[in-house]
Amino acid sequence: MYAAVGEDARWTDVLDTIKNRLGVASAVFQRLVANKDDLIPVVSLRDTWSTLEATRHDEWANSRHNPRFRRDTEPSALQEIDSDHRNPHFTAADREVLQRGLTMCGLGAGFWIGCKTAPGEHTTMIFHRHIGDGRDITLAEDEFLGQLQPHFRQISRLLTSIAGYEARLSVTESFMNTTSLALITCDQDLGVHWMNTAAERLLRTLPQACFVQGRLGFRSIEATAMVRNLIDGQHGDTCRIGGEMPADVLHLRVLKRDAADQRRWGRNLTLIALCSPGTAPQIEAGEVADLFGLTMAEATLTTHLVGGMTVKDFAAYRGIAEGTARMQLKSALSKTGVGRQADLVRQVCQSLARL
Repeated sequence: MYAAVGEDARWTDVLDTIKNRLGVASAVFQRLVANKDDLIPVVSLRDTWSTLEATRHDEWANSRHNPRFRRDTEPSALQEIDSDHRNPHFTAADREVLQRGLTMCGLGAGFWIGCKTAPGEHTTMIFHRHIGDGRDITLAEDEFLGQLQPHFRQISRLLTSIAGYEARLSVTESFMNTTSLALITCDQDLGVHWMNTAAERLLRTLPQACFVQGRLGFRSIEATAMVRNLIDGQHGDTCRIGGEMPADVLHLRVLKRDAADQRRWGRNLTLIALCSPGTAPQIEAGEVADLFGLTMAEATLTTHLVGGMTVKDFAAYRGIAEGTARMQLKSALSKTGVGRQADLVRQVCQSLARL
């Protein structure tokens, strides 16, 4: 069962094994959520036979026609072992409906283990006997499910945690892909673990950098060493790699270094913003100006700094004196309430992320 966490395809073999151990017709793992007066099965992982019969079973056994999917039948305790015969919420009429409906689906009486995972959510592993077999759960079956229950509870928690992480990751990636700021996460060997669409576009256009076979690559050995040093933090948080044309210069700025605890699972990953003068600005200057009360000149400088430019490069790019650009930076720092350029970049990125 633990080996099947994160690999839904393996649940078929797991459920086949448990089904054969119990001598029943069907074994199904489900996650259910409450919706007003009903319980909705949002995940159904099945044994081999139940997979083949899924369409027939879903028409009745996994629908609101089944009395089991009423809201009042969800577990009242954190965990339970129950059956169609023992469940106190079923009336005699409910049991008659159950018997007729399950027979129509080619199934006999059911029994299960359940685990609450959150308010209005629970998991269940439900077993059905062969058609025509209306026996209640036996003492031996009850004891077996009792042995299985702590593992089932732990697996339910793991699956719930994974679902939560995946949901948060999906939302985060959706945001990251809507921003024009090019972002990439890589390790110390330049292995790329994630990048957004803006970074993909940028790496396709620049001659001195590329993304090949899951790694960040550069045309020269010197450039590769420079980026490795940037990730290691040996030479500050920024670096620039020249290109064939002035507009091809690639600026890299570290936004976050993750120093993984070697006693735990994890990797030392670095989040880097990439920018080239030909593609800047990476975020809307007007949005930054409105958010922080900056002038458009200050906001334009800020967006280019977020994209990885230095003050000197920005001044040359805009055709203004470096001293003028530094005065704009000083004013932007004051208005955003931070003391350093790196803090300004972080403040802007975090604030836009919250929006």
